[in-house]
Amino acid sequence: MNSQGLIGFRIREQDKLAYNRSGSRPDMLGLQILNELRTVDDWDAVKQRSIELTPVAETHRTGDSNGYSIAEVRRHFPDIEHAHPPVDYYDLYHPLQGSLEPYLDGRLSFMPDASDFIRDSRHCDWAYIVNLDTEELEVWKGNQLEPDSADNRLTEEENRYGQEPDRMGYYPCAMVKNYDLKDLPNPGLFLTYYSFSGDLEQ
Repeated sequence: MNSQGLIGFRIREQDKLAYNRSGSRPDMLGLQILNELRTVDDWDAVKQRSIELTPVAETHRTGDSNGYSIAEVRRHFPDIEHAHPPVDYYDLYHPLQGSLEPYLDGRLSFMPDASDFIRDSRHCDWAYIVNLDTEELEVWKGNQLEPDSADNRLTEEENRYGQEPDRMGYYPCAMVKNYDLKDLPNPGLFLTYYSFSGDLEQ
């Protein structure tokens, strides 16, 4: 089963999160993001790039007014292939899903924004948020049928994404782990928690 998710940043209490269509489990997307973050040697530069990063609605149409973002993608990713000419930001950035590296190193200054998806835990299975306000990597988990489930380290009042269930009875995603950005675990240690909690089982 495909697992949908989010990756991105939180800076100055603002989320800048991009959608990931599949493979969002900790042993897949989680490891990818962890490994990318472990290579960062200048977090001050990442903070500045994140401040300047411009989120744009996924449904925003591409066109003449978006020439800079299109040129940026083509310049830094000349071999990128689209299934069809991109008509919106989702299409334009779709081949680049699943990696923060182009944002960490400053190649991309626009991001297709899917920040509201974290409130839809029925469909958003995992989210990996680089919280630059607290200097932590946050791991959020979907499928929340209680406001403060057993695997949620937050209390109901502390979940910044809300306390109310949707029409299907699902609460927003819950943070289950956080890691110091300047002391990130190695991949094996990172996966230990999710292995014991059953998150890596098929």
